[in-house]
Amino acid sequence: MIKTVRVGDIVGFRTFTSVIRYGEVVDVLARGEGGRPNRRDEISVRLKPDGQVVMVQRWRLAERYDRRKI
Repeated sequence: MIKTVRVGDIVGFRTFTSVIRYGEVVDVLARGEGGRPNRRDEISVRLKPDGQVVMVQRWRLAERYDRRKI
């Protein structure tokens, strides 16, 4: 589980078919106490390249990409 996720980060997550999709974080809804990372946190991601926004739980996030390398 990735502990630090901010709006604007580029992240990859596993879909139900185990395919990795990636996109830009547009919103983070924290479910843990005191804003601490929790598996149930809901992360809204704008998919690349189609622009659709989907909501995924934090435990599905596979990696965070360096914006300069993409």
